[in-house]
Amino acid sequence: MKYTMYARKNEAKFKKKILNTINWGTTEEGYKICPNQHQFDRNLYDSYDERGEYLRIIQKMGSEESCEGCPFEGECIKSKKHQKVLSRDVVLEEMYGKVDENLSSEFGKELKKQRSIQVEGTFGVIKQDMKFTRLKRRGLRNAKMEFLIVCLGYNLKKYHKYRLKQEKEKKKKELIN
Repeated sequence: MKYTMYARKNEAKFKKKILNTINWGTTEEGYKICPNQHQFDRNLYDSYDERGEYLRIIQKMGSEESCEGCPFEGECIKSKKHQKVLSRDVVLEEMYGKVDENLSSEFGKELKKQRSIQVEGTFGVIKQDMKFTRLKRRGLRNAKMEFLIVCLGYNLKKYHKYRLKQEKEKKKKELIN
């Protein structure tokens, strides 16, 4: 399944934003290189978080060189220390790399095409035919329950049409025999 920035990171308009760290070059060792050719190879510290659904390893990286006098300093650095600090989620980047690899294969391209055909049609039916365009409940739990009820209604409607079609075919066969 595509992640949030999957489509956007390959757009020409997004690639022109040289100050976005996603567009920065990478060395063979995996270190980021800023537009001013500073290499972020100094590991400041790592933090681990296991509270969510998956492990997060956040790395804070710095550069040996100072960013003072850099032409991008005012736009790039938010702090007043004249030093840029990058933070990256190692596990998440690894997962994104695997997703990129899977989706760029022929099988992945076919799956993307099928998903857009099948899933988008379902949402179109729910929005247009069933007139469900807005959640009426507040709160995550209540909104989730409301959407699950709508999905249940969609599936029941689909099953009902299937049963009617089966009965119609059965009657047609009985008339022939």
